[in-house]
Amino acid sequence: MDQRGSGPAAPGLRRRVQRHSVRRFDVRRFGVRGSGGRRFGVLRCGDDRPVAERVTVDGMSLTTSSTSAAAAPEAVRRAALLAALDVVDGGPEERFGRITRIAREAFGVSGSFLNLAGESELTIKSQQSDRAFGPTVPLQDTFCGRTLGEVGPVVVEDATADVRYADMPMVVDDPNVRFYAGVPLRLGDDDLKVGTLCLVDPTPRMLDDDDLALLEELGVWAERELAAGADEERLRAVLAGLEPVPVTLPGYRIGGMSVPHGVVSGDLHEWHRSGDDLVLTLADVMGKGMSAGLLAANIRGALLARGDDRPADAVAALEAQVGPELSRAESFATLFHGRLAPATGHLDFADAGHGLVLHLRADGSEDVLRSFDLPLGLHPVGLGRTAGALDLGVGDVLVLVSDGALELWDSTLGSLSRLGALYRGCADIDDFLGRVRARAAEHDPGDDLTVVVVARDA
Repeated sequence: MDQRGSGPAAPGLRRRVQRHSVRRFDVRRFGVRGSGGRRFGVLRCGDDRPVAERVTVDGMSLTTSSTSAAAAPEAVRRAALLAALDVVDGGPEERFGRITRIAREAFGVSGSFLNLAGESELTIKSQQSDRAFGPTVPLQDTFCGRTLGEVGPVVVEDATADVRYADMPMVVDDPNVRFYAGVPLRLGDDDLKVGTLCLVDPTPRMLDDDDLALLEELGVWAERELAAGADEERLRAVLAGLEPVPVTLPGYRIGGMSVPHGVVSGDLHEWHRSGDDLVLTLADVMGKGMSAGLLAANIRGALLARGDDRPADAVAALEAQVGPELSRAESFATLFHGRLAPATGHLDFADAGHGLVLHLRADGSEDVLRSFDLPLGLHPVGLGRTAGALDLGVGDVLVLVSDGALELWDSTLGSLSRLGALYRGCADIDDFLGRVRARAAEHDPGDDLTVVVVARDA
């Protein structure tokens, strides 16, 4: 195990390096701020203070006592919360690895760990150590497990001198831990303690107030990363609610998929019935991520409010509403918006700079519906939109895609023909969409990917 800094002159030198490292890293650059005014007392094990601690929480003085493990109901709640976050079984993640790397370098210790406590096991989510541990260990065999009942940070200067920790395997045997410092990681409305960010070293040592403040800020960063997982899950749930609901259209099959490049997609696809007709939309907002997703959601809502309008009228009204927002965001959006009469297969549409619709005919021929207009946000104010129309015959198929589909092959419009060939070789729409997903998994498009299919069978 790493024994860095154990020489006589090393501690002072290491402390000077730590000060420089702390300034260099400056965790506030990563969006970490204070802990909201919540400042807990520190339990420094091995000193002569009693186990009962005097702590301050939002200006109120409270007395708490140590417990060897959390009460069973709390352990169940803790495990349930971690399961909801879906972080325990996901393996190492760089967002946590950055935190533990900074902690190890800034404090010059042999190991730094981000641990998550379940009902009876501790999961090491991220570790920086010469020796790899875990990924799970019995909770009661760890410092983190034995300090779950503590309110605030815990500092153990020499574990061999403290009867509460001296018998632990990691103290008695390799890696012969002497020093431990951990800050709690809390989540949920009731600040439930779900784990710790901690430091260990085989040499006894102390932390001053500045050291502890840095460790606490790193802990706040870790809490926010954990909470971000919950936010992403909520966001995914919201986005799932924006997916079009299945529709039944006699004589037709309709299906689609969207794969965001990140958590949020700047693509949108929508279909719904309007009387006997089918209204069909696919749009692609420039960029990726949250801003593109918000603009796409706004476009979707504005179009749904105009669901009964002719496509050209709906797009003109949409432009007047969202054009200024797109300009302020220095963005634009391509859009295909059409209205299909099922009885005849006649489709009226407006295409705002999209031009990524493939018409596969039953006789084996194909066409790409080209766009002659500029995208939303770039089209000259007051200039009308070009109206388009086509007839979808029996056996014909429309394949609408965002530009991420082009990146599945050579980034040119020739990719549409390859997509069409892929469709013709599939048993049905679900088979086709599954193969597109597989292609995207093998050849990352580096962009949001959306595909919509409308097939006429009768």
